[in-house]
Amino acid sequence: MTNKKETLIEMLRGSIANVHATCDSFEDVGIYDDTGHVDLSFLEAMLKLLTEVKYAELCLTQKLSYLLAPDFTDGIDGKSSGKQGGKKLSAEEVLKQCTFKDNILYLPNVQLSKKTYADVKLWIEEAGGKWTGGKVQGFSFDFDATRVAGILMEGKRCNLAKDFQFFATPPEVADWLVSLAGDFSTDCKVLEPSAGTGAIIDAIHRVQPDVVVDCYELMPENKEKLSKLDHIRLLGDDFTQAEHPSEYDLIVANPPFSKNQDIRHVMQMYHDLKPGGTVAAITSRHWQQASEKVCKDFRAFLEEVSAQVYEIEEGAFKKSGTGVGTIAIVINKRDGK
Repeated sequence: MTNKKETLIEMLRGSIANVHATCDSFEDVGIYDDTGHVDLSFLEAMLKLLTEVKYAELCLTQKLSYLLAPDFTDGIDGKSSGKQGGKKLSAEEVLKQCTFKDNILYLPNVQLSKKTYADVKLWIEEAGGKWTGGKVQGFSFDFDATRVAGILMEGKRCNLAKDFQFFATPPEVADWLVSLAGDFSTDCKVLEPSAGTGAIIDAIHRVQPDVVVDCYELMPENKEKLSKLDHIRLLGDDFTQAEHPSEYDLIVANPPFSKNQDIRHVMQMYHDLKPGGTVAAITSRHWQQASEKVCKDFRAFLEEVSAQVYEIEEGAFKKSGTGVGTIAIVINKRDGK
């Protein structure tokens, strides 16, 4: 071994010894400060340092990985050229080289072209990732990203919005929609059949914090978030495939739009209302002018039940990732209907 390699080994041995010595020192350390309170400053400092230790471990692992795969670099100052076998890497190939640890997706140590990086970044953001700099230097997720990271690292696209037709309802739109639904009491039966991450449920709870909201949600990552909310019952995945009685006083929803799914959802919601109950739902504008039979039938149905239609401002869902025009429908189910 060269002197430099021997120095690296000795440096690492010294670092490990220091870590072991730190662990041994914990035997004489208590959780409380001199005033008898939990020493929060000590805990925060230790947790921050522990994060840095984990980051250093990751960096070292990556460096060793690059040594084991020399054909992945161009051999100039150890910097990667973003090529493999003389060929520029595609977004798929870059993602296959990524690593995933502690819910962070790390890019390989390659110098990417602007286009390739833009493609990789887009794919990861479509899957819910967000670039985090500083000590992290990777894409973080605000949900358990094990499933989506696995898909990405197979070189496959995972567009959550497209795959699940998930475009979160902005808080101001959710609050407005809930106000259209009417009065919420703690004992009324409430349903949100396409719950997403709970934007409409949160709006309902801003009006009536203690009401229990039944809900359905297809996307696994969204279901994880919903499971952490209070006063909800997650009944299943697909609302349109579920068997449930007509029992709800209020149904508030922003269902998926593609292939007229919003029409099917609204019809099912109306069926599940108690007489005297109310549906308030967001839909696309498509059914208003379309010549398809399902759209014509829907227009006739809305007229029959005296539905009210409200305009939603253009661009209301732009930040959620869609520019599709939307409207709100409110239906009060009359007794005997």
